[in-house]
Amino acid sequence: MNHDREFKGVVFDMDGVLINSEPKIKLCAQISAKELGHTISNETYIRWMGLPSREIRLAIQETMGTEFPIEDFHERYRKNWNNNLEKHGMDAQPGIAELLAQLTALGIPFSVATSTDRSHALKSLELSGLLPFIKFLIGGDQVTKGKPDPEIFIAAAELINVPSSQCIALEDTPIGITAAANAGMFTIMVPDIVVPDHVFKICKYVLPSTQIAAQVITRLFSS
Repeated sequence: MNHDREFKGVVFDMDGVLINSEPKIKLCAQISAKELGHTISNETYIRWMGLPSREIRLAIQETMGTEFPIEDFHERYRKNWNNNLEKHGMDAQPGIAELLAQLTALGIPFSVATSTDRSHALKSLELSGLLPFIKFLIGGDQVTKGKPDPEIFIAAAELINVPSSQCIALEDTPIGITAAANAGMFTIMVPDIVVPDHVFKICKYVLPSTQIAAQVITRLFSS
């Protein structure tokens, strides 16, 4: 594989990249809205993907209207989310555990940059079985500006003491890819949705699965 830089670290998004949480998040949001007599369409949910919690609240209020009971919605969402985790747990994405094990064995540092609040992220990673691999994580509640601002990716690179320009970033949303690209990282996307044209221009790779992404990342470090 030809590339124009030396790689020394990896920064992972979490939801939809390390763990298969996006379908659960969407389901719980849609159920919670339905309980209140409202509807969240798939198209509406897609616009919120990758945003930090505080910005999702604003986006929900803007989309659903000022009369939408946002506090009641979030209380119901937390209940539905916790019930889903208790019943079904959380799965790691295909190929990710093997990739993290390989990076660890090779001494290649990596971190997690997630829009999810840190405490919730750690719980999901624990349920997925990936938490023992994770030494460095920064959550959406630990930065001033959320994705697509590059702050969280820059901070995640600093955690592993690797320049952003020498990090590979693995993401699944246009918002996340934009943030990683703005941080100067080598971007790989495994999309959950149709990829907008402008995202293709800032992605080095757009791949069909995390399993293939894991193989590509391994090759990038061996080339």
